[in-house]
Amino acid sequence: MLTTILEDPLYLQFAFAGCIALAILTLPLKDIISIGFYDISDLFVTAMIAFFITYGVLVTNHAAVSIWLFVGIFFAIMVVIMLMNILVILPFKSRAENSNITSIHELEGKEAKVSIPITLNGTGEVIVSTGFSRVNKMAKIYENTDGITDIPKNENVLVMDVSDNILYVLPYTNSIKTIGKPKPTWNEKQRK
Repeated sequence: MLTTILEDPLYLQFAFAGCIALAILTLPLKDIISIGFYDISDLFVTAMIAFFITYGVLVTNHAAVSIWLFVGIFFAIMVVIMLMNILVILPFKSRAENSNITSIHELEGKEAKVSIPITLNGTGEVIVSTGFSRVNKMAKIYENTDGITDIPKNENVLVMDVSDNILYVLPYTNSIKTIGKPKPTWNEKQRK
């Protein structure tokens, strides 16, 4: 069957399109069917590239392509994709903390709002606004020297420290926001 596909340019085009479709359809299975540096989608991408190169060889040389040439191209591309995964993708993937651009350590010193109450020995959750997005992170009370026993929901807090992906926070009141809109005093006589 593979020799029939390799000898006809139309079948090679169908095989190329089928590999594209299978590579896209198997994207959700990448983490399930994987060897760590080579997964099911990479298999179909490898086949797609091999069919594309085989099609190019068939069209330019106007000669029949042997199955051994296709297998050689397939394994050469497989090795290139494995090396790219090992040397490029996996190192960057291991350094990534989460999907947003902000590093968790950049949250230190930011103002946040409590979404799940934080108890003295327990863990709660805070929402930190970072640029255009909001990040939910686990939080604990920072070194309790003020006798704080809990921080209720919707309380403003300040991120004091970040350790082990947990934010350590203290209650915080932003004095600029609490001032509000001052009353004008220069024109009080004319208001009467």
